[in-house]
Amino acid sequence: MKKIVVIAFILISAFSAYAQNDAATLWDELKKQGQVTMNFSLKGTDASGVVVSSEEGKGYLQGDCYRIECGDMLICCDGKSMWLFNSATEELVIDHDEAMPFMKASDIRKDQQGNINAKYVADDITFKVKVSGVAPVSASWPASFFTVDESSLSDNVIVTDLRQ
Repeated sequence: MKKIVVIAFILISAFSAYAQNDAATLWDELKKQGQVTMNFSLKGTDASGVVVSSEEGKGYLQGDCYRIECGDMLICCDGKSMWLFNSATEELVIDHDEAMPFMKASDIRKDQQGNINAKYVADDITFKVKVSGVAPVSASWPASFFTVDESSLSDNVIVTDLRQ
């Protein structure tokens, strides 16, 4: 479960922390473009340089809503609540959107190809995130795209609802 939270924390930070200065964020910049899709890669290394996590995924942003698909993880937010679903461990955690605290990047750069490269440190693990292929989308996704329908999950899924 700790790995789920760390990966989710880093992914959400990647989509909310891009800035050349403290005032602008990736979230702000992408919202200006309307609804977009993007690809990302995430690599985490420990203090000795050993790779402890390596993931690739896709993100979808529409207004205050987002959906992040990464390996066995699905993170959805409808602008109010957030669902973190791990299909491998059959766990679903539901919380308020603000449950993931903002994490400032120690180093964020946009390269000549338009990719966004960021570095984060969490729990003594250094994560490098590369966001690429940011593209506008013309048709809106339905609201259900940004939630996880608990009734569609198997009975084996452990659901923890922290919104109360």
